[in-house]
Amino acid sequence: MPPVVRGRVGTAAMTSTPVRALLFVTALAGPVAAQPNRPPPPPAPGQTPAVPPALDPLRPYLGPPDQPFRPFAPLGPPPDPLDDGIGIRYGILLLAGHYGIPGYGLMWIPAQPVAGQPTDLGLVRQELSLFAPIYREGCDTAAVGIGVRNTLVYTDAILPDSLREFPSALWNIEAGVAYSHRWDNGWTTGAVVSAGSASDRPFSQGNVLNASLALYTAFPTVGEDAWIAGVSYSPSSDFPYPLPIISYYWKPDADLEVNLGVPFFMRWRFAPEWTADLVYLPVRTVSANVTWSPCTYPELHVYGAFNWSNESYFLADRRNDGDRFYAFEKRLTGGVQFDLPWRLRLDLSAGYVFDRFYFQGRRYADRDKDRVDVGAGWFLAAQLRLQF
Repeated sequence: MPPVVRGRVGTAAMTSTPVRALLFVTALAGPVAAQPNRPPPPPAPGQTPAVPPALDPLRPYLGPPDQPFRPFAPLGPPPDPLDDGIGIRYGILLLAGHYGIPGYGLMWIPAQPVAGQPTDLGLVRQELSLFAPIYREGCDTAAVGIGVRNTLVYTDAILPDSLREFPSALWNIEAGVAYSHRWDNGWTTGAVVSAGSASDRPFSQGNVLNASLALYTAFPTVGEDAWIAGVSYSPSSDFPYPLPIISYYWKPDADLEVNLGVPFFMRWRFAPEWTADLVYLPVRTVSANVTWSPCTYPELHVYGAFNWSNESYFLADRRNDGDRFYAFEKRLTGGVQFDLPWRLRLDLSAGYVFDRFYFQGRRYADRDKDRVDVGAGWFLAAQLRLQF
């Protein structure tokens, strides 16, 4: 599986909201018909499982790491294996992608000089995300997600136009639900609703609250292929306007899957031990990863990545309610991942972060207002996540 990223500023595995969602689609949209409707059989007599069942109790429900994740398995098997197709998974992945893969992540960027100011800026980011299926009845499914993201900033910098202090702490606390219904003709319609607060003082007043919505319909064509159409809106994204969803999901074989359109993603296993992932979401969200998973050590994954990501917040004391506090950066990352019991994965990474800047405005065109540029430097990160 690829390292996952977040469209909010972070490490290769702590990347933008839309990017995470797309990589989830890539990772989870595996061969649906091949998924069992019940837990896998026990090992044959005399055969010892790789991980003792007592140490990996989630395996019978969620499936082993080398099989696609079965998000609704704890609630029982689907009426038809195809009911867990791309239509249902798309909404769940958008929800999970909004908050990150379930688990915890930590990143440290040491202090680097601030351009034009006699100070520097360092930060620590933390991220905790949870996911749970809550309902499955016939062709209807629902799941909930919760995400808490905190950035602690160490600096004496100021925003040069408003002359206010650079925020010392930024929070993004959100919760949401994904619902989908599969119609008799095979189409699947879904909705993903999320609400919370992204601010230096979350939930302190009405102008720091945030809500997002995504509506979509998947139209199966041939095999696992499908058209996906809909619309999404998130006022805290780098494109704070309704964004169309129009794409064709194409999976010609087990080694290649592509979402052609908006958004775009591709996952290609170009050699037995090598996988490449590419994601683009308008206008300024890019992720490219290459992962090596040696056959002789299937629990080990080594990867390199490039990410261009962003995040935004609503500062509580801003002069204009329409303004957002934006952060942009690019990263080159190298990391190693270890598969653990309980379908967990430990990710240790380091890299170089550059082209970093912050500003306050309504949109990217306002990037020269209250702008703070920060020097390039290295970072360290560690994460423990559920393997989706």
